[in-house]
Amino acid sequence: MLTLVPLLSEPLPPGTKGLPPLPPGFTLDRIADQGWRVLAGDVPLPVAVLKRSAMDRNIARMQSYLATGGMKLAPHGKTTMCPQLFERQLQAGAWGITVANVQQLALCHAIGVERVLIANEVLGRAELAAFAGMSAEAPGSTYHLLLDSVAGARQVQAAMAARPDAPPARVMIEVGFPGGRCGVRSLADGLTLADEIQRLDRLRLVGVEGYEGLLPGPEAVNAYLDIVVRLLTILRADGRFADPDHILLSAGGSAYFDLVTRLFGGVGAPDIVPILRSGCYITHDDGFYRRLLGDVAARGQAPGLEPALEVWARVLSRPEPGLLVLSAGKRDLSHDIDLPTLKSWYRPGLHEAPQPVAGWRITKLSDQHAHVLAEMPAAATPLDVGDMVALGISHPCTTFDKWRVLLEVDDGYRVTGGLKTFF
Repeated sequence: MLTLVPLLSEPLPPGTKGLPPLPPGFTLDRIADQGWRVLAGDVPLPVAVLKRSAMDRNIARMQSYLATGGMKLAPHGKTTMCPQLFERQLQAGAWGITVANVQQLALCHAIGVERVLIANEVLGRAELAAFAGMSAEAPGSTYHLLLDSVAGARQVQAAMAARPDAPPARVMIEVGFPGGRCGVRSLADGLTLADEIQRLDRLRLVGVEGYEGLLPGPEAVNAYLDIVVRLLTILRADGRFADPDHILLSAGGSAYFDLVTRLFGGVGAPDIVPILRSGCYITHDDGFYRRLLGDVAARGQAPGLEPALEVWARVLSRPEPGLLVLSAGKRDLSHDIDLPTLKSWYRPGLHEAPQPVAGWRITKLSDQHAHVLAEMPAAATPLDVGDMVALGISHPCTTFDKWRVLLEVDDGYRVTGGLKTFF
């Protein structure tokens, strides 16, 4: 169990988005007892909701899919930055949690996550001092970072040498590709870096890592992943790893997780721990990741992931024929890949449950509003001022970071709790 109480017991501040006005001292754990119903209008809109049943199925199905393929899972925490969800993922069998920087590591450190993989280089005086300090404070935990240069290795060495009470830094060599992000660009560069890591007494080489998500298709991904495995194989044969019985091999992303599983999970050596770092599977979505999952299914078997995240908004205005203006905008909704979609609508007193909606398309967002145009004659559309609409999200990461609290709901949109984020 993680140590969540200190982080979750602080009173919620006035004006917390998605919640009605709260009495002084109101805490997150009291949300479950309020009896709020989203469809009854008990909470102000917009509100971000997470369907508990869909999330539970997504967690179980992804864990089972990867276990069958011989993989471990270290879900990327940057998706949700929600310790309550980290705990559920770990309880379901996740190997650890992935983060992107030392600030995110600090959250995992505070709540007691025992295995954390920083899927990034960590450089700079403040950043490395923080990493070394947290490593010293939690000697029973294992924190990992990436390296792709001799210069970076020497910076980590200096920072760890300044904290002799900390264990040596556990480092992985990151493999990149031309035009991509970080990572060594050749096997020769990887071997040179491994030589330097072995020379430095405050570093321990524990594995090899890559990120395939920016590559243009399966052929390029397979070729790249093969290079990652080749570097690990060479280093392993040369006895370069600090623990030859426990060598980490990791890749990540939610676009090609089937290809990673097929190659890394098929390595089959007892001394190699293959780790996937997908994060968005927990909520899936109605856009980008839905399309990618279709691609996975076309290549073979895919886990049955479901969209669990919605933002509910209200129709504020019909100022012109065929135009709706909604009460949610850029401050509330992902818009970096696709604009949201209208999934369903609800009018209290008219419906027993949300109804499918068609013929409307969000065309632009402003800070607090969505502009929706009719794709059918305006007279034929049932939506009107005051109606509630559920918006489907594309790329959930950039919706989570717009909400301090998301409401967890059952299948009838009754609020069963609050989920707090720490961006």
